[in-house]
Amino acid sequence: MNSNMVQRLAHYLSATETRSGEAIGNELGCSRAAVWKHIEVLRSLGIEIHAVAGQGYRLKEPLELLDRDTILASLSSPGGPKLNALVIEGSLDSTNSALQRLPLAEQNATAILAEHQSQGRGRRGRQWYSPYGKNLYLSLGWMFDKSLSELGCLPLVVALATAQALQRAGLEDHGVKWPNDLLIGGKKLCGCLAEVQGDSQGPCHAVLGVGINVHMPVSTQTRQIDQPWTDLHSHLPGFSRNALAALLLEELVGQLSMFDRQGFAPFREHWEQVDILHGKPVEVQSVSDSIRGTAVGIDENGALMLDTGQEVLKLHSGEVSLHKTKL
Repeated sequence: MNSNMVQRLAHYLSATETRSGEAIGNELGCSRAAVWKHIEVLRSLGIEIHAVAGQGYRLKEPLELLDRDTILASLSSPGGPKLNALVIEGSLDSTNSALQRLPLAEQNATAILAEHQSQGRGRRGRQWYSPYGKNLYLSLGWMFDKSLSELGCLPLVVALATAQALQRAGLEDHGVKWPNDLLIGGKKLCGCLAEVQGDSQGPCHAVLGVGINVHMPVSTQTRQIDQPWTDLHSHLPGFSRNALAALLLEELVGQLSMFDRQGFAPFREHWEQVDILHGKPVEVQSVSDSIRGTAVGIDENGALMLDTGQEVLKLHSGEVSLHKTKL
């Protein structure tokens, strides 16, 4: 797939005006046969395109593509921490993988966003469905002068930054399910992924991925998602993907900087405010077994505290999955 050509086509197509195959070919500098092939690629990526007999092609609904200049212009706090680089791509295997392929010195405070991921992933290797131009797929690199053990709570920090960005966008009633999923009414809106490497005593480098369902199309693929989901459009119709990207970058950069300076202690109060599992019966599953109990918050390192009735266990992110259940 010619990602650049497909991205140019997505920019050129309109939801209000039909574009002829000839006009598209002239714009892209290709034949009408090539135009048809690129149209089919966009359709395979989840973009609905109507073919109007004798006239050409038109988008079913408007498509807001990511724009680097728009995002950068929306970033505030000129005196605060800044990005080193912002990269926007059309289609990638995954934004985390693309960032990890950069030389390590170029990854710190570099953000990559993509319109589409062919191999988007979440925690524990789960696939993250990533249709073109519909959601937000973002990865940010960050260097920490901390040991690996001090970064166990990093997924929680990323989740809290994302929750704050969504609150600034005007979203209400969303909460965080330990360690790093954001839900509304029991349906998943967002997931976060932290991939860390480095020396046991530090320094360490992290690639932090965030996927937010912004305007998820209902399709064969979404019907196969194995958990209830929702999207931002269902709660804040028409909210700009570019505006959301700017809010998310601001919160990530600001809160990661605070975490680097002060550790996890300043984040615990915020966690208590958005924790949707506190006081509820849960089942914690590991690779080999499962434990039932009542979630009673997190400790100073971000570990989940689980009251089994006999003892309070401390469980760390990255080792377990968490599901509500009846005791």
